[in-house]
Amino acid sequence: MKRFIFALSILLSVILFISGCTNKETPKDVKAVSPEMETLKEIKDNLTNLQNSVADIKNSATDIQNSQKEILARISDLEKKISTVQAQAAPARPTVDFNKIYNLPVVSSAVKGNKNAPAAIVEFSDFQCPYCSQLQQTLSEVLKAYPKEAKLVFKHYPLPFHQQAMNAAKAAEAAKEQGKFWEMHDLIFQNFNKLNDGIYKELAQQIGLNVEKFSADFSSNKYDQLIQQDMALARSAGVTGTPTLFINGKRMQQRSLNDFKQSIDSILKK
Repeated sequence: MKRFIFALSILLSVILFISGCTNKETPKDVKAVSPEMETLKEIKDNLTNLQNSVADIKNSATDIQNSQKEILARISDLEKKISTVQAQAAPARPTVDFNKIYNLPVVSSAVKGNKNAPAAIVEFSDFQCPYCSQLQQTLSEVLKAYPKEAKLVFKHYPLPFHQQAMNAAKAAEAAKEQGKFWEMHDLIFQNFNKLNDGIYKELAQQIGLNVEKFSADFSSNKYDQLIQQDMALARSAGVTGTPTLFINGKRMQQRSLNDFKQSIDSILKK
């Protein structure tokens, strides 16, 4: 029995020696990942994703710029085509023949100067036109220089974009009913940039008109036909703007005092 127990003890010792103790520690060749390492890895991954996003944005921006350039190029090309079409469609301004003689009868138009003068200056004018207003001093000087040789014939050509031009023409004609066309003519031109519906009555008072008669004549349509006749005559003579002047039917190219003198002197030599 003792021998059996002794033998069993030896056998258990051998078994324990062969199997060894269980080691619960991590093998030396397996490395544990720390929280810091995991955070760093996450940051690197985010940075990579951000770089990829920036690259995508740059590519998109390049595409947008290319699209803008293409759109601008198309717009520029379209504008050129529109300009070309407009230029082709726009009616060409008629060529002015300064040697042509037009028949411009006086009819009932106001005349200043010697009515039998050999040189007849016909003025197509608009009372609200600043250039017409500026011209009046030159015309006065011409008539002073040629008191017997020249006369001035006034023709109405109120432009549609001058709101008071038609009323001013009617006011001048209403004053002519009382023999004071040129007085009203001068005052209107002096106030060409101040014209309004109420000013004509004030001007009539200044030149001593019968204001009641003036107001009645001005408010009527009795001058409409006369003004329309002047405008039709102007169009037939190729007038498109104001002031436009003719001497004995021949259109003037320039309108300085010397230009008038040269034209009138040429007429007087004939």
